[in-house]
Amino acid sequence: MTTEDRGRNEMTRLQFEKSKAFGRRIEQLIPGGSHTYSRGRDRFPAESPNGIVRGKGPRIWDADGNCLVDWAMGLTAVSLGHADDAVDRAVCAAIKDGVIFQRSSQLELVAAEAFLSLTGTDMVKFARHGSAVTTAAVKLARGFTRRAGVAVPKEHPFFSYDDWFIGTTACDFGIPDEAKLHTWQFSYGDVASLHDVFRAHPGEIACVIMEPVKFEPPPDGYLQEVRALCHREGALFILDEMVTGLKLGVPGAAATLKAEADLYTYGKGIANGYANAALTGRGDVMSIGGLEPAGAPKLFLLSTTHGGESVGLAATIATLQRFADGMIVRQTAQTGELLRDRLQSVIRRHGLDAHLRIYGYPALMALEVRGPDGRPNAAFQTLFLQEVIAHGVLLQGIFVPTPSHGEAEIAATEQAFDAACPVLAQALAQNTTDGLLIGPPMRPVFRKHL
Repeated sequence: MTTEDRGRNEMTRLQFEKSKAFGRRIEQLIPGGSHTYSRGRDRFPAESPNGIVRGKGPRIWDADGNCLVDWAMGLTAVSLGHADDAVDRAVCAAIKDGVIFQRSSQLELVAAEAFLSLTGTDMVKFARHGSAVTTAAVKLARGFTRRAGVAVPKEHPFFSYDDWFIGTTACDFGIPDEAKLHTWQFSYGDVASLHDVFRAHPGEIACVIMEPVKFEPPPDGYLQEVRALCHREGALFILDEMVTGLKLGVPGAAATLKAEADLYTYGKGIANGYANAALTGRGDVMSIGGLEPAGAPKLFLLSTTHGGESVGLAATIATLQRFADGMIVRQTAQTGELLRDRLQSVIRRHGLDAHLRIYGYPALMALEVRGPDGRPNAAFQTLFLQEVIAHGVLLQGIFVPTPSHGEAEIAATEQAFDAACPVLAQALAQNTTDGLLIGPPMRPVFRKHL
């Protein structure tokens, strides 16, 4: 980087002093400073926005008054754009009539009909967050099959904060050993590894739960093979569309990949960031969480005060209406393709093809930063994100295009990459981020020690 480039870079950088002060204060009051570990201090460069005061469309404003293009979109939950007018109008109309009642509301029926019409499933249970419905899916499978075991792919980082899953991660502190005994891991994309789990635990596995896909397509026929294997072994197949729902297809990636499961879980984007999640699937399975037939064992499936709360349901109805015809999914894919092409052009121009990789589906892409040895490197990734953020683009490593993102946001991101690339090149040339990275490298959420 030339002296002129360095001077221009410093002049255009955003400052985050109030954001950092906010972070110090909130950590004194909230463990980790956030209600989601992936939003914590250790998951971002030290120079990052915090104390978010406003979001509109594809942009957010922080405690310092900085306006940044947002590609993270609320942990992928904001599917239309921040403060979408149509969704917010539906929410405002609903809350004027009250938000929670002693019996089921008309809105609960309308939301269930809208959701099931879109998904083509038989029954649905709503809750406020994803962990509630994934755990309920596992409980339902255990009740249906009268088995305890659960199989999960080790490549998929998160299904629930409950013991049955967290016990499989490095963050198993505080979880009794006996709670870890019935969840086993296999390799996504490798049917043989799942066969091995079934062979090792014959007649014990209630369900296999996985995301349909992360960022790159599974082998041809893989999801169909998993379903067939589950059914041969007497287990249920559960697809978690928490992230992929309404991004890789309507209602989700399973439809695009022509895969079918017994149960599905949805959340995040189905309500454009408002709190709502759903467990849905086959009627014969879902119904064992109901009130019939008389004399059958009662399965305490999901019982949450706010599962029928009007705000999330109204937001869900309005959001599903927007996505129903598939046009938004096609639009976001086009936006992602254009963004990827423009960023890859910047990367090539700076000669960094070997160190910056953008991969995944256009509507759900990831950024990988590699160090001097060509392998993914947390320090170099943190440095690159630090520079992108300093030039007005909030990026944590995942791009979530929405219909609110347009040419202005793509151009701003292209410019931020153009400013960040020389800094990365300098770090690679000197074989270290020393003197360039402010603060420590980002760390994984799931780790043994703080």
